[in-house]
Order: sequence, then C-alpha cells, then structure tokens
Amino acid sequence: MWVWYFYRQDRYDPEPLSLIIRDFIWGILIVIPISIIESPFSRFLTPDTPLLILFFSSIIFVGLVEEGGKSLVTYRLHYRNTEFDEPVDGIIYGITVGLGFAAAENLFYTIMFGYQVGLIRAVVTSLAHASFTGIFGYYLGQAKIKGNQGLILKGFILVSILHGLYDFFVIGQIMGFVTTVLVVVALQIYLASLIRLTTENSPFK
Repeated sequence: MWVWYFYRQDRYDPEPLSLIIRDFIWGILIVIPISIIESPFSRFLTPDTPLLILFFSSIIFVGLVEEGGKSLVTYRLHYRNTEFDEPVDGIIYGITVGLGFAAAENLFYTIMFGYQVGLIRAVVTSLAHASFTGIFGYYLGQAKIKGNQGLILKGFILVSILHGLYDFFVIGQIMGFVTTVLVVVALQIYLASLIRLTTENSPFK
C-alpha cells in the first residue's frame, strides 16, 4: 500500500514497475545480512542500557548499519541506471528499498510479538524507514544532477544520525507513542516537501 502511494507521487515520468518490484525485494533481502551484523550488539540496544552507551550504540549499530545497507543497495541499483533521469527518482527508489526492509522487519516482529505490534509497525515503522531512505534518495538524486558525489556521503551521514536518534529515543523510552508518531509525521512532512521540490524541477514537467 505504501509503495503504491509513494510511486504515484512521481507524476511526470514514473519509473518502470519492474524496478520498483526489484527494489522492494532487495529491501527485504538485505534484512538478513543486516540482522547478522546487528545481532552481536543487540545487548547494547535495550531499555536497561545506560543512556550514553545506548546513544552511541543506536547511531552505530542501528543508524549506520541499517542505513548503510539500504543506501548501498539504492546507490548500486540506480546511480548509473539510465532510468534515473529526474530528481524525484532517487527519492522513490530510496523509499521503496526502505519499505521492503520495513516489511520484512515488521513480519519478524509480528511473529515474535503478535499482530497488534505488527499493525502499529506497519504504519509507524514503515513510514520511518521510508523517510530515512527517501531522504538519502534525495541526496543521491542531487549528487547525480550536480555531479557531486560528496552529497551521497552527506545524505548517508544525515539519515544514519536521524535513524540512530529515532531508535535511541524509542528504545530508551524517552519518547512515548504519541511523540513517536509526531516525529514520524514530521519526517513525512519533510519527505513530502522534498518530493514536491524535486517534482517541480522535473525535466519532464
């Protein structure tokens, strides 16, 4: 549902559905290696972890690792692809990879903790992942347009920090459910502004 919603935001030159399906599948697949990398450090990612340790663990073992995997896939699949021909494309690619990742992750959480958790994550967590990788996709698009690959690193660092901070506040129970929802809404508003900006600058308009 979310993939279809965001796909429709690319109004002037929609990407081939085959690429969107491929991105979603890759988002699912990278959950496996990322989970393997994160697993030894899960003991540092609990509500009982001292806040300072939790802060750095969230940035490094969640933000950098998860966004590293999603960003790498988005970059490798699309940066030199001829279909990547307007600024908004990078955002759509990033969102789709992020939603594939979220779908697999949410499935595991649903199996472990029940459908109630799955329903909440299907909205809140899915949109959070879409936001982080979508923002990276914006920087990927700007890097391609401007010929400045330094923007790719800038986007990656930004979303890694944002993702790490998000998990820090959630795991550390610093944010309640309502506040978490408001943060995700704020991320979505920012993402929507990037989609609107890049759509307006489409060469196909």
